Amino acid sequence: MKIIITGAQGMLGQQLVEVFKNAGHEVISAKRQDLDITNKDQVLSFVQNQKPDVIINAAAYNFVDKVEDAEFYPLALAINADGPRNLALAARENGALVVHYSSDYVFEGTKQDGYDENDEPRPISKYGQTKLEGEKAIQESTDNYYICRTAKIFGAPGSGSNIKESFPSLMLQIAKEKPELKIVDEEFGSPTYVVDIAQATLEMIKDSVPSGIYHLVNEGEPVTWYGFAKEVFDIAGVTTPYNPISSSEFNPRPAARPVNSSLKNTKWKKLRPRLEALREFLEK
Repeated sequence: MKIIITGAQGMLGQQLVEVFKNAGHEVISAKRQDLDITNKDQVLSFVQNQKPDVIINAAAYNFVDKVEDAEFYPLALAINADGPRNLALAARENGALVVHYSSDYVFEGTKQDGYDENDEPRPISKYGQTKLEGEKAIQESTDNYYICRTAKIFGAPGSGSNIKESFPSLMLQIAKEKPELKIVDEEFGSPTYVVDIAQATLEMIKDSVPSGIYHLVNEGEPVTWYGFAKEVFDIAGVTTPYNPISSSEFNPRPAARPVNSSLKNTKWKKLRPRLEALREFLEK
C-alpha cells in the first residue's frame, strides 16, 4: 500500500514511518515544509498527485496551555480541526482511508472508571475542544476513517522543530539535576507507548476494521503523573527523593485538566501492558 503520513517528524509520526516502512509499504513522509495541512488547495493537490491508499494524520498542535491564549487558539484550531477536515476531504475524493489521532482531553474527566469509545465527549479546555472539532470534521467529511484516541504518549522525541521530551525522559533528566522532586498526584490517565500505537494502527489497517472511533492505550491501571513517575523510577533505579503534590501546589496552568481521563479500549485488540512497554522504552 501507499501511505501518506503527516507530522512525520513528531514523536508518533516517526514511529509510524518506521513501522509501515518495515512492513514493506511505500511511505510518503509529509513534513510540515512539504505539506501545510491547513491549506485545503495544497492538501487536495498533494493527495491527488500521490494517490495514496491511506492517509495517516499524526500532525497536531499539543501545547495545551498555549491554546487558552487568544494568540495561539486560531493556530491550534487550524492544525487540529481544519487540517483533519482537509485530509479527510482529500481522502474521500481519492478513495483513501484516513487515520487520525485524537486525545483523552476530549473528555471532562468526571467518570471514576474512565471512558470508552461510546462515551460522549465534553472537553473542559480549548485544546480539548480543538481535538473534538477535529473528530467532528473527519466524521462530517468521509465515511472511511479511523479516529484513534490515545493519551499521555511516550517514546523517543521527534526530530522536527518544537521537540518535546516525553514524560519518562523528562523525569529522568530532572532527577539527575535536582536533589528532590515534587510531582502532581492528580489527573489520572492512560500513558501509552508510541511504538504500540503505530503497530496497532498497522494491524487495524491490515485487518480492515470498520470505520469508527477507537481507543489505543496500553493496558494497565490508570495512573497520575506521580504514579507514572514512580513506575519510571522503579524501573530505572532512580534514588532521588520525590513527593506527591496537588495541582494547586504546582505552577499555575491556564488550561483545566480532566481529573480522570483514562481510556478504555473495548473495540480493538488489547495493547500490551504499560509496564512492559515502559521497560522496553527505558532500556533502549
